[in-house]
Amino acid sequence: MSNRFSPLSLMQWMLLCVLGGILVILYVLSSRVNDGDRVSVELKVRQMLTLDTGINLDILRLRYRQLRDYDNVSTAAQQVEILLEDLHDDFRKLEIGHALDIASREWIVKQQDIEDFKRQNSVLVNSIYHFISLTEQIDTRLENERSRPTYEPLFRAITQNVLIFINEQQAQEIAPVLSAIGQLEELAARDGGPQASQGQLLARHGRQIINNHPPVQVLMRNISRSNFPLELERAYGEYVKRHHQMSLEAEFYRQWMAIFTLLMVLTVIWMTHSIRQKNEEIAKSHSLLHNVANHLGEGILSFDDEGRFNFINSRAETLLGLTRAELMHKSIADLFVPEAQRRGTSFREALAGSRAFEGEEWLLRPDGSSFPAGFLGGPLPPVGESQLPAGYVTSFRDLSEHYEAEARLRLSARVFDNLTEALSITDAEGTIRSVNAAFTTITGYTEAEAKGKKQNRLLGNTLYEEIMETMQRENKWMGEVIYRRKNQETFPAWISMSMVRDEEGKALHYITLFTDLSERKKFEAHARRLTDNDQLTGLANRKRFLERLQEVIRQVQQSHRPVAVLILDLDRFKHINDSLGHASGDRLLKIASERLLSLLKEGDMLARIGGDEFALLLPEISSHADAAQLASRILQKFESPFDLGDREVFTSTSVGIAIFPTDGSVPELLMKNADVALHKAKDAGRSAFRFFMEEDTIHSLEQLELETALRRSIEQEELLLFYQPQVSARDGSIYGVEALVRWQHPHKGLLMPNNFIPLAESSGYISDLGKWCLQTACEQLYAWQHTGLPIQRVAVNVSVRQLNDPEFVDMVFHTLETTGLPSHCLELELTESLLISNPERIFGIFARLRERGIRIAIDDFGTGYSSLSYLSRYPVDVVKIDKSFVDQLEHEAEHRSVVEAIILMSHAMGMETVAEGVEFEIQKNRLEQLGCDLLQGYFFSRPIPAEKIPALPRLTRQCTE
Repeated sequence: MSNRFSPLSLMQWMLLCVLGGILVILYVLSSRVNDGDRVSVELKVRQMLTLDTGINLDILRLRYRQLRDYDNVSTAAQQVEILLEDLHDDFRKLEIGHALDIASREWIVKQQDIEDFKRQNSVLVNSIYHFISLTEQIDTRLENERSRPTYEPLFRAITQNVLIFINEQQAQEIAPVLSAIGQLEELAARDGGPQASQGQLLARHGRQIINNHPPVQVLMRNISRSNFPLELERAYGEYVKRHHQMSLEAEFYRQWMAIFTLLMVLTVIWMTHSIRQKNEEIAKSHSLLHNVANHLGEGILSFDDEGRFNFINSRAETLLGLTRAELMHKSIADLFVPEAQRRGTSFREALAGSRAFEGEEWLLRPDGSSFPAGFLGGPLPPVGESQLPAGYVTSFRDLSEHYEAEARLRLSARVFDNLTEALSITDAEGTIRSVNAAFTTITGYTEAEAKGKKQNRLLGNTLYEEIMETMQRENKWMGEVIYRRKNQETFPAWISMSMVRDEEGKALHYITLFTDLSERKKFEAHARRLTDNDQLTGLANRKRFLERLQEVIRQVQQSHRPVAVLILDLDRFKHINDSLGHASGDRLLKIASERLLSLLKEGDMLARIGGDEFALLLPEISSHADAAQLASRILQKFESPFDLGDREVFTSTSVGIAIFPTDGSVPELLMKNADVALHKAKDAGRSAFRFFMEEDTIHSLEQLELETALRRSIEQEELLLFYQPQVSARDGSIYGVEALVRWQHPHKGLLMPNNFIPLAESSGYISDLGKWCLQTACEQLYAWQHTGLPIQRVAVNVSVRQLNDPEFVDMVFHTLETTGLPSHCLELELTESLLISNPERIFGIFARLRERGIRIAIDDFGTGYSSLSYLSRYPVDVVKIDKSFVDQLEHEAEHRSVVEAIILMSHAMGMETVAEGVEFEIQKNRLEQLGCDLLQGYFFSRPIPAEKIPALPRLTRQCTE
């Protein structure tokens, strides 16, 4: 037979190979495109459009001086460039790379316009700044002069027209203004004098403002009206058409793949048909009687007239715990327990009388245990001429479970009336036959009233039918239901129902046990409200928000539809809470939650996940732009004041945004990335929103590692103090030093303050770091003075977070006491921006410090918001002129004038002046001429370790003198 069918088998195998090859080819052709590529391209296009819109907005802000730097525009342009390059790759995959050519050219043109705008707008803004500054200086000089110069009316008219032009971006007549500017240049040059150069410089900047304004406006309009977004949308439309076309082709190949798959399955069926026939023939060769006997659920025993076994089925071996070989050496009498022989009618007596038997006996197992068995048997008919039975055959089954069931019923009957849970017993038709006392208490039905009623009247027909279907399959059912009392009131109940069957497997009774869950439900509902909702605002809490986010992710996981998570908090909330009290802080949180709720649409979710931190879930957005739009509306909503009853306060918010699935596929990761974006928004200056970017996480991890190492820096003795001398402008002697902290990082080397001080500020470690710096600097100066070095004081920098510490002043006093350094030898340096953060509190701190003789210095003066008149309100000893003014001292007349004004007014108010960043001798000479008290910078010495200070040449000469 094998030789006959071998050619046919070879044909089948060849056909299988051909079909398999065709299927592989069809699979490759059907897999060239997928929906994920289209979604990715759409996300890139939407992100580029969002970035382009942001660039246009930032250009407007730069033009109208609402934004001071071009970092955001440059960053966004770089991101568009990267995304455009990625799109070229995606388009080339579909062989339509040319579709992006026009959009690329438009982007190049827009980039050039942006660069031209940045250059010309910078010139315009610079001219405006210098024009206003010169106007103030000339106006002041004119007010102080007794004789008025001839060009004063012309100067007034020019400044008025140019300032109107600056504020309103237009002038009634430009030509007369330009003509007047020319006249001013001629008159100023003719008059001469110290004010001539300033008049000429004023005229040049005025002309620069008027001439530069039109091209800047043109560039701004060209940027905002660029065709790049339209061409990008058009290119995306071509991509969608091409993708749709290739998807239809792939679907065509998949249909053919299904056809060939069916042919391959039919071939396999054909090949296996002969094998199946052969297996069927083998199966039929087994004895029908042997199969039936071995598959019965009861044990079968057959033995001869002497009681020796001649047939045992598999079930009998299992029940008796003996193999067929072991049973062949035994007789039927060996299987009975000894006590059975002393009972009345037994199976053994039936055997002796060759009678049929139906009854129970106890059988032994090899381990000595016994079990009850139900027997049904009779003698075999005689064989041949003999008149005696040829043997005996019987079936038996294990009755252990039946006995256990009866025992359980008896036990149930005993506890029936003592149960605290309601219990009812119904017959096979569902009619109640018995109930216990708890049933009467819970439902109101007495036992007499309950008997005869149908169970479905208490549960409802539909639910009862479902329960019965499950009972027929599994013999039991349990779950929560709605039960009905006698007065028709419904209540929740936990029900457990089981079935009692007879020997044939038919249902005899149903036992129903249930408990009233009313009180438990009330407690659970209350507990759920406490655990799922914020008690102050009534919003969902973090737990409920995460559960909802997980549910939304499951719903959109297949479609990959974007989902947005926004996290925001209230800027300066801690300051408001501490200043006005927790009641006002709670009121502010409630109003903020109400404003946020007013911005949401159906399906969105708002939760309070921390003190002043809120989270928003937007499950139905089409792109990043939707999330950005809502974030913008949130920022606008917070621009109006908050009415706290007795006063109004202003607070802004910052928003971080993460998008599923690009920024995370699980709730915890989305929340973490949104929080990273929130901190990015705060770093951008607050009242802003930012989307999460992957590099933010990398930066956050690096910052976290650096923060961890920083917290161990004091313990590991990695921090160092360098000292920079402050030299007297009068005699060149070293009067004092400024202490500057450095960090000797074990892996990154020596780190400057700008690499870790901001991190210490944000992490709250600045207090410990500042305390260490103060302690070390005081100890060092005390040691120098006791070795004879003539250094009179040490300056130590203090941060705003240190000043906010209620224990700061006491800590400074304690440090002076423990180190032994006199109070007048310590100078605390603070940046001028600190003066406007909390003036009353800062004034109190300064006063306490100065009472003890500690000197107060204002660092970086002239770069912030304060002025000398504002500074006069505070008890300050030293004003430090910022390095930016010193750098331009010989190149910019206005900087020289500012420095001179600072020195003169500081001296008038009894303050000392220190110039920072002195690097050249010409700067030193000029500052000496202007009357500056102390000089500090690289011209004298860089910051150096403490051990190198005594070797400074100036200090050595002082010691010698």
